[in-house]
Amino acid sequence: MMTKIRSIQDSWLAKSILILTALSFMSLFGVSSYWGSAGKNKPIIKVDDVIVYQDEINSQFQQQLQQARNLFGEDLEINDAMKNAIMQDIVQKNLTNAIMQKTTDDLNVSISDELVRKIIYSQAEFMDANGNFSIEKLRRLLGASGWTEKRYIETLRGDIEKQHLLQHPAENVNIPHFMDKYLAQLENQRKVFKYIEIDPAKLSVDRKISKDELEQYYQDFIGQFEEPEKRDLQFVNLSVDALAAKMTPSEEDIKAYYQENISNYVIPEKRNVLQMMFEEQDAADKAMAALNAGGDFYKVAKEMAEQDKAATELGDVSKDMLLADMSEAVFAAPQGEVVGPIKSELGWHILKVTKITPKKETTLAAAKAKIIDALKKEHAFDEAYKTIAEIEDKIGGGATLQEISEAYKTPIYKVSGLKEDGSTQRAPVQFKKLISSADFIDAAFSYNTGEISQALEDETGFTIVEVVAIEDAHPKELSEVKAQIETMWAANEKNAIAQEIINDVTHDVENGDSLDSVAKRFGLTVKTTKPLKRTESFAGLSQQQMTELFQENVGSLKLVAHNDGQLLIVPTKVIKGSANLSKEETEVLRSKAKADMSQTVVDELLNAYSSNYDVRVKYKYVGLTEDN
Repeated sequence: MMTKIRSIQDSWLAKSILILTALSFMSLFGVSSYWGSAGKNKPIIKVDDVIVYQDEINSQFQQQLQQARNLFGEDLEINDAMKNAIMQDIVQKNLTNAIMQKTTDDLNVSISDELVRKIIYSQAEFMDANGNFSIEKLRRLLGASGWTEKRYIETLRGDIEKQHLLQHPAENVNIPHFMDKYLAQLENQRKVFKYIEIDPAKLSVDRKISKDELEQYYQDFIGQFEEPEKRDLQFVNLSVDALAAKMTPSEEDIKAYYQENISNYVIPEKRNVLQMMFEEQDAADKAMAALNAGGDFYKVAKEMAEQDKAATELGDVSKDMLLADMSEAVFAAPQGEVVGPIKSELGWHILKVTKITPKKETTLAAAKAKIIDALKKEHAFDEAYKTIAEIEDKIGGGATLQEISEAYKTPIYKVSGLKEDGSTQRAPVQFKKLISSADFIDAAFSYNTGEISQALEDETGFTIVEVVAIEDAHPKELSEVKAQIETMWAANEKNAIAQEIINDVTHDVENGDSLDSVAKRFGLTVKTTKPLKRTESFAGLSQQQMTELFQENVGSLKLVAHNDGQLLIVPTKVIKGSANLSKEETEVLRSKAKADMSQTVVDELLNAYSSNYDVRVKYKYVGLTEDN
């Protein structure tokens, strides 16, 4: 079993390491971290005693949304359909993970720390410039993706387990060659479809909502017509930039800062180097002789050191990146010169300098202005912390925000009608980002009228908030939401009419009437496709939907969701396909069929594993229905 698992390192797992869901180095590297907390949240998924809670699902959902915004920009609009799709995918993945967790426990399948560590250590993404594993680089990459080390490792371990219990059995699926001609016939088979589109939005309602219906809708959906809680606030803001402007660093501080951060101001000389390496000196001497005779470095490396281009290029290196003997020789050589053979612990090296990038140095005088700015801000934060401690002591002693404002000569800013979504009726424009931040909103809604918050810190400074007035959440008046109710009612009426049409058409077609005659009876338009292969599409249907349609018999009706409506589709003609395909085309078909069958095996294995447990999913707690 372990032999099979180890083979993953050079294949699927090695290539997918950053896409896997993953976790912490607590057990492997002695780092303590924790992701999520069940708390008192509702359980969403239960597989016997394995439980996934609401806050875990919501946390993953928020991470997915943020990753989408990181990729496409903060202005990305994510509609309800997209949110439902993301949430559905998250719930499905967590359900699969929970089932596999129980299965691996019951079957005593375990993945050693040594194997997990070895896989992580082998990833190029986590290596420094010297080719060594860098935990700092791993943490930066995980942090940028919103992952903890604990989450990374646990999910990596789980993915290896799933690979063993799900993917490996499915890899044994094979397609007999006698099926090749049938696969070809299916591939080349074409079908003609007739279809009717039922779009509720395009239907009309021949009456208006009654007064009784209006009031009933208001009562039934009153929760949707609530005016949220709003708060009026005032706050003071201590700007770090303002504090920094009052400070002047000493010359000693400036010199000390320059020396402490010298690597930011002095970039050492770098050289672009080619290298070939040999185990024996005789082989290295022969290669050096070939180079001295005019041989091309890449060609000699390929023929005599068996190195490809990538293995030959060291790239740009600084002196401290090479072993001692090599570094002295390489950095003493002029551009274009070959040095060696040089012996090291690894063997015999021949190196060539292809380019020299001179040392770059920013003098203290040139860097002084930026150093002063950095020191000012650094000292300003120190001063601000002292000031905030004084202010909080005064607030604890009963000082008002007005007294704080006067004592520290900072203005009071006012916010009217702040809601928990960050919107306001009126607020100072220059603090728009601050007011909509999670910390500011949390403070605004955590205190009662007349109470003053603790200091909130962000990159610009410190803010202290006072709640001035609270307007509790309350239902809007019927007159305010009348138009909204009328829109809801009309949409529901149109949906009901559409469903009635769908039911009638389905009934008549299933009783033997043609789609054309039924459409004529109901005043509907029938569209006919050209002959289509299963890899083609119409009306924007997905490949999965087309695959399902090709499984339907001629004359049978299938209902397919389409945008905000439905398509009523009937296959009307089958055109047999040729079995004549090239060898390459046949291999592509065989691969596709094997992939489809392998996925079926995976699905069946997962269903089989889940049948051993009490599996429950509360879709409604995350805004989904079982139909999503």
